Order: sequence, then C-alpha cells, then structure tokens
Amino acid sequence: MAGRNTTKTTKGLGKGLGALLSTEGIPENKGDSVVELKINDISPNDGQPRKNFDETALQELSDSIKENGVIQPIIVQKSGSGYRIVAGERRWRASRMAGLKVIPAIVRELTDQQTMEQALIENLQREDLNPLEEAYAMQNLLKSHKMSQEQLAKKLGKPRATIANTVRLINIDESLQDFIRNGDLSAGHAKALLALKDPEDQRKVADIIITKDYNVRQTEDYIRSYIWQLENPSANEKKAKKELSPAFELSQKEVETKLKKSLGSRVKLKVSDSETGKGKIVIDYKNYEDLDRLIELLSE
Repeated sequence: MAGRNTTKTTKGLGKGLGALLSTEGIPENKGDSVVELKINDISPNDGQPRKNFDETALQELSDSIKENGVIQPIIVQKSGSGYRIVAGERRWRASRMAGLKVIPAIVRELTDQQTMEQALIENLQREDLNPLEEAYAMQNLLKSHKMSQEQLAKKLGKPRATIANTVRLINIDESLQDFIRNGDLSAGHAKALLALKDPEDQRKVADIIITKDYNVRQTEDYIRSYIWQLENPSANEKKAKKELSPAFELSQKEVETKLKKSLGSRVKLKVSDSETGKGKIVIDYKNYEDLDRLIELLSE
C-alpha cells in the first residue's frame, strides 16, 4: 500500500495487556496502541532512576525473550528523529542482547516531568530500584519540577512520611552509599545511621553493624547506646571501661580473622578488660587429629 510506513506495525491494545500495564503502575491511556519500533531507533533515558542493571538477571531476561519474545511493550516518547525510553529500559537492553531488531512499544507525548514520573512509578512498582536510586529520583522530581512532598506522595500512592524518609537517605555519608547500592546496608540501616550527625560516627558504626551482621532493630539499639555514650562521656565510667569501643571491636575481628587463616580453625577472642587487653583465645577443633595438627602448628 502506497505511503505505508514499513518500519512499524500498529496493533490494537488488548484488554489483557491493558490490565498488565495498569498493574505495573503505568496508567493506560485511552487510544494507546502498540507499534513495533527498530531497536536502534530507541535510546535510553538519561533521567532514568535506575542506574544499576544486574548482568545475570539481564541475561536471564534476554534468554526468556529469545524463547517467548517481549510480552509487555516498552513506553517511549519521540526524541528528534528517534525515540527515548520512558519505561522498560531493562526489556530494551535484554532485547538487544537477544539480537532482536524490533521491539513492541507504546509511543506517548509526555512532558519531561511526566516522563520522570512514569519512569519512577514503573521502577517503584517493580521494586527495581535500590534505596538510593529511589531517593535521588524523588529528590530530582521535587527540585527540578518544584513539587511538594504531598504532591509527589499522591502521584506515587505513598504516604508523605515515606517520601520524606526516603529522600533523607541522600544525606548519608558518601563513603557509605556504595554499601547501600550493594545491599550491605538496607534502607532501614541507613535511616538509623542518619541519627548520627558526624560522618565519622556514621562510618564507624556502619563498620560495626556490617561486621556483626546486625539487623535493623539491633542497629537502632546499638546507635542509641552509642549516642548515649557520646552525650555522657563521664557518666557510668565503670561500665564504659568494661564495654568494648567500636574501634576495639573492629581490631578484635581483624585479629580473629588473621588467626583463623593462620591456624585453619575458628578462633574467638574473649576480652575481659579492654583497658589492659586481658582475655583469652578460644580455638575450635573438630577431633583429636585436628587437635594434634593445632598443637604441632602452635609448637612451631
């Protein structure tokens, strides 16, 4: 047919697909239609909240796409002579890995603010963002588009307090942000650490809670005790002497790790007096043969 555009094919948006889009947090627009766009005509969104893409999960999605195709279309907007992704960058990346030349998409006319909102909503609904990505994306919307926390809360369907607490995470010391991105510290841990105003205290306590594998409740208790000691340096001096300082606990862990590597057995330091360093070393052994091995090592 004369004048027909062969680079994309229009299809009607079925009821089942519309429901799927709605459950992902991206509202269905009246008149939405799915088209097939050339993958190379599409570029990622620089304002995409999600910055980290797990390569293993991406490969698994790519393998699934090779087998089943792209079930849910991505959402794009016109950008120059091509298109920019609004939602679905992970599907787009996986489709490229799978060798697809075209991908199903919905083209929408959106303002920059609407683009950011829909990208954030999709990622939040999918739980694809780490806590810091959420925090920076929300802060970007609040500042760039002069939105209030109440307005953003309404758009995202979250309580205003959740928005406020999430955005606070960007105030945590930069040296700890990678721990949050990597999952070593959860959002709950990070929010508890914000009770410490000094970045040095944040770093010191973060090392302790990671080393001891504290859960959020234990972290909150430890931080309350830590703040009390900061505010009452001379109070209950006898008790303070008996308690191990965070720095001492870290050095104790390092010694235990070195001895474990050297002896090939689990080693535990039990310090009875942190002032003098008095205490004992407990070495585990499995059986008499293992005991003989340790005696020989220690004799040397």
